[in-house]
Amino acid sequence: MKNNVKWFLPLLAVLLLSACASRVTPFQYFTLKPAVEDKPDHSSVPSIGVAPVRIPGWMDRSSLIVNDGGYKLIRYDNQRWGEPLQDAITRTLTQNLKALFPRSDVQSGPWLRSQAPEITVAVDISNLAWSGNNLELDASFTFLKKQASVESRTVRLTRNLPKGSSPEQWVESFSYLLADLSQRIEKGVVAQQ
Repeated sequence: MKNNVKWFLPLLAVLLLSACASRVTPFQYFTLKPAVEDKPDHSSVPSIGVAPVRIPGWMDRSSLIVNDGGYKLIRYDNQRWGEPLQDAITRTLTQNLKALFPRSDVQSGPWLRSQAPEITVAVDISNLAWSGNNLELDASFTFLKKQASVESRTVRLTRNLPKGSSPEQWVESFSYLLADLSQRIEKGVVAQQ
């Protein structure tokens, strides 16, 4: 009888673990995409740099997470970023600005002081909120010329989402909010000339 129990318990454990494993939902991975369309070239725009974007600590997670518009954070357990969010935002803004300034040297930092672009934009994301049917992005950006601050702006950008939107739809809307932010930055760069 003892020999039967020795073999039965491990077999039972394996069967229970395999039953649990079959119910695990696989992760979904998301990334941001550039969403601006090419525009006519701004002929006399200098080189442009995008400093690494700063985001709040609560956004700096592998899981998708968004503010509910108040004090609560909504985290999606099976939906993840495919890369660090700070890098994804910096890359997306840089690609958007490359599309808006196709003849300019647009690069993301950091870079050596001797290789610093003529105009640098430093972006701070302070909030990403999904409230009702709206996705809101609160951000500020500062223009630097030769490492000296020239001008700062704060914006709240909003995109309407259909009721019952999926995480994939809000990631897409986040990409479009970054495109809107890029167009605001474009106007500021042109004004700096």
